[in-house]
Amino acid sequence: MSRVARLGIFIVATLAVLAAGVFIIGSHEYLFSSTYQLKAQFDDVAGLAAGADVRVGGVHSGTVESIALPHGPGEKVTVVMELDQSTHEIIKQDSVASIETEGLLGNQYMAISFGSTGQANVKAGDILTSHPPLQMSDLLIKMNGILNSSQLGIANTTAATAHLNSISAKIDAGRELWER
Repeated sequence: MSRVARLGIFIVATLAVLAAGVFIIGSHEYLFSSTYQLKAQFDDVAGLAAGADVRVGGVHSGTVESIALPHGPGEKVTVVMELDQSTHEIIKQDSVASIETEGLLGNQYMAISFGSTGQANVKAGDILTSHPPLQMSDLLIKMNGILNSSQLGIANTTAATAHLNSISAKIDAGRELWER
């Protein structure tokens, strides 16, 4: 094999190893920082995906590591979160995890509330209390109910106005007879 061919193979192999290293390190956001895991359980994760943001007090503080389906009916979906160690003093035993949406139809992320001052700190692997996510379908059903009831109110107001117009017309007709 010629010297140029060996040099070409060496360069291609080096670039392949470098590219693989970049992808491996890039997939581990907290590779060089101290982290811990927490869990939350939900009946439905509403489209939350592994790799989604975890926000504590609105600040990006971790990622959703994995989402495990239940082993049987009646059990809950378990969300495993990888959190930065700096949040360990803020997240307490009474903190609540919820699935939120950015904007009206944006990406889902996990939000964790601050805990109370008197509560104990969480330990790695603890399961947080969870709040069910707001489903767009539930919101649309409620909006539909509100629109139906407002349409009924408008129909009642229209009928009442028609009755008032009728009464006013009769009063006007009576006034004309009285004035004659």
